[in-house]
Amino acid sequence: MRWLGRHERGATMMGTPMLRNTQTGIVLWLALFLLSGMAGVMLYIAHGTDPARQRAMQKTVAALAMAKQALLAYAQQPLGLTQCELNCPRPGDLPCPDRNNDGIAETSCSNTARLGRLPWKTLGMGDVRDGSGERLWYAVSERYKNNPRLRPLNLDTAGTWSVASSQGVIWDATQGNGVVAVVIAPMQPLMREDGWVQQRQEATTELAKHYLDLNGVIDHAAPQEAALLGFVMAPNSIHFNDVVLPITASQMHQVMQKQVLAEVKRSLRCVALPCNSYPSPASYEDSSCLGNLPLNAGQCLSVATSIGRLPLDVNAHWSWAVQHLLDGHPQHHWFQQNGWREQVFYVPGQSQTSIIVAGERLSGQVRDATTDKLHLRAYLEASTLLTLHVQEAALNVQSNDMLDRVSRP
Repeated sequence: MRWLGRHERGATMMGTPMLRNTQTGIVLWLALFLLSGMAGVMLYIAHGTDPARQRAMQKTVAALAMAKQALLAYAQQPLGLTQCELNCPRPGDLPCPDRNNDGIAETSCSNTARLGRLPWKTLGMGDVRDGSGERLWYAVSERYKNNPRLRPLNLDTAGTWSVASSQGVIWDATQGNGVVAVVIAPMQPLMREDGWVQQRQEATTELAKHYLDLNGVIDHAAPQEAALLGFVMAPNSIHFNDVVLPITASQMHQVMQKQVLAEVKRSLRCVALPCNSYPSPASYEDSSCLGNLPLNAGQCLSVATSIGRLPLDVNAHWSWAVQHLLDGHPQHHWFQQNGWREQVFYVPGQSQTSIIVAGERLSGQVRDATTDKLHLRAYLEASTLLTLHVQEAALNVQSNDMLDRVSRP
């Protein structure tokens, strides 16, 4: 079963007719896709448009959907078993944009370099283009870019781009509800609202104003990250025809959550007989398990409890398990570097061990202070605890936790 988090619930609001325009060529907003678990992208089709224009819009929609799929797939690349240093690949990583139109992501994207074209070669996809024949553009959140990485990156990490509609903000980065990436189809060249005439030729390929439009105070060619003036989903007009598709934090978090669950499950699997019992978890009330700083001997220890967090393994791997992510040293693995121990819970059993990756925080769940994080209710919902036969007060809402089990042979 798939559950929607608070960010994605905001995205599904776009399914209502919020953006009606009564000007010439009335605009009708339609939900065109629900593809591979992605939230519907809202695009517009002008009443009475000719078949050629409709075909162009269909091609644009397909291109944006392909780009979104490719970015989400990139964010869950295999992480491998080997140790690394401080800049470890991790769940949720996104490439930097392509800044010189060669299809390859730049090696770094600090400051204003987080807007450019979609790096289609880096993503392993074809030279996908919108219905006007233009390559797609792309902006990545500073918290999700893969170089230089900002840590931690986990399910409590919000996106940093705001996306508005013509009638108000839908995703607001200033309120912790930003999106992690935006893909933009530039469509045909036009005269922007500021009088700039777009000219698309070899000499202008790297200048965003020749491709991206202005809508009121929101300039797609110069978006402001972590502010209200990011991007806008607005009806087509003589001065604006960009088509915007956001990747929400909830959509990304579901991908990250699934990958972390698979990685933890693999790392706890017994691969050498005899398979001993799994050790007791660390207490969820043990504050030494929190954060992304190094864990030292004597911290985050196994205790006699039914449910808790993954304990510190000072030997870097249990003798009968594969090399894994529990040594507690942030220079050795993405798991500790990004504070995932806070969000992964563990219930050992005689023949089967349960692993739970908590979903992103829901309304009513507080994870701000250390004391907030020492309660199961800050992470797990009532239905999850009931499944685990754990008696603990928690939110009685639809759960967004993911649970799996590891069995001993």
